[in-house]
Amino acid sequence: MTDVRGGVYPFCRACTASSTAWRAPDAATRLSGMGSRFYGHRDVCPDCGSSVRTLYSTFLLIPVAFRGRFRIIRTGGRSFVGRRLLDRPAAVPAYSEEPPPSEFKDHPELVDATYEQAEAHWAARDSAGALPLYETSLAACEKVLRADDPATLQVRLRVAQALLATGDYASAIGWFELITPQLNRVFGADHKLTRIAVEGETGAQLMVGGPRAEMKLLSELVEQDEQTLGRQNPKVLRTRAALGRATMFADQLGAAVQVLEMTLADSIEGLGNSHPDTETYRSFLLEACEAADLRGKRKDRELSAAARHRRTLAPKAD
Repeated sequence: MTDVRGGVYPFCRACTASSTAWRAPDAATRLSGMGSRFYGHRDVCPDCGSSVRTLYSTFLLIPVAFRGRFRIIRTGGRSFVGRRLLDRPAAVPAYSEEPPPSEFKDHPELVDATYEQAEAHWAARDSAGALPLYETSLAACEKVLRADDPATLQVRLRVAQALLATGDYASAIGWFELITPQLNRVFGADHKLTRIAVEGETGAQLMVGGPRAEMKLLSELVEQDEQTLGRQNPKVLRTRAALGRATMFADQLGAAVQVLEMTLADSIEGLGNSHPDTETYRSFLLEACEAADLRGKRKDRELSAAARHRRTLAPKAD
């Protein structure tokens, strides 16, 4: 496989550029007879081995609705990783956007060689050497800057990228899940940094597997870190929040609401009610509640209503 680093592993650069991030739905379904199936097999890539296939919703194995065209790589048995194929290659805007204002300039003590050293290691593809330097730089930023300050977010993104590159997929997912909505809010959905985060999050999830495999990996890390770091440690909070979202994508909606409400409560107590991370966890809980209200069982809806009441979330729209 050539030029792997230029694409989202295991896809090559060219196949990454002609597709977009996609999270495959969990295979389980509550509706008897309903499912989805790929058809066709063409345009096999000589570099990464992916092929173009068409996804349809099915009823009793009969195609009933077109879902899109995808680049697919089989990973054994019925498992696969995939990216949604673009109808036409998207024009990537030049990175000329004016960054939002940062408080970094008001803190000259933050200007040191650590971040530059980390960048040098990263440029040399020494991810393991870059990671501790990025983490040191991030700790210095977070002492004096807001968690969603543009400067802080850029270092957070580098930490997430380095974790992914060193194979710590659970920790990387926790970071990407947290910072992607923050980057989207601060920089915008089309900004280069936001796109990097979206692709990084998808890449980490592809390496782990489906939502259920992701749940297992994240729950193991949460259990391990809670014993050594405590429930309110920022790492525990972001990993548990990612666990809650994976649980939601696995369609275990009541359980997702419970995990995310616990995360929000611990974040309020540990970080504060107005901390940017707390606000992100609050939005995750609201998303899970809305999913439970829309397609959950009676118990899921009851858990959602109780969480909304306790956390003063927006009421369900009539």
